[in-house]
Amino acid sequence: MNIALETDRLILRPFKESDALIASLNSRQPKVAEEMSDMVLLDEEAGLKWINWINEKANVSQPWQVLAIELKDANLCIGLAGVIPQPKIHGEVEILFAVSDSYQNKGYATEAVHKLVEWFFSIKEDSYLCAIVKTKNIPSQRVVEKLGFTHLEDREIVFDGKPTMFKYYRLRCVK
Repeated sequence: MNIALETDRLILRPFKESDALIASLNSRQPKVAEEMSDMVLLDEEAGLKWINWINEKANVSQPWQVLAIELKDANLCIGLAGVIPQPKIHGEVEILFAVSDSYQNKGYATEAVHKLVEWFFSIKEDSYLCAIVKTKNIPSQRVVEKLGFTHLEDREIVFDGKPTMFKYYRLRCVK
């Protein structure tokens, strides 16, 4: 399923094979790698395998989408945003996002996630989204809180073989 979403500054689009190197580099940025350690791509080949995997899994009916965040004016992939059923929280649909370290604190994550939330609720009106954010990741907590997600509880979730504390958020569709 090829979708493309647009904001004033960004395009959210499926990853292309030509994004493999930049996706790998973005995933290894220190802040991104720390917060999304399960998605670190060690090289361009790993980036290509990951891109092929997410594009094969893409499905609106579930929904399952992980999209590249592209800066319009630079034609550059600076991160990712997606919605996926998260097995670690019983298959609830999670919003996920990451912006390369050098592009953080410029509002890009908030802008991209806002557009993705709008899209999701346009196809799944009677539903909700979750966000799980590491307790130390204050910038990502601010992003989901700005968008109206409500913190419901702190949860311990096992990622990379070790228990980690996360803040669990939820946002219901309101029409």
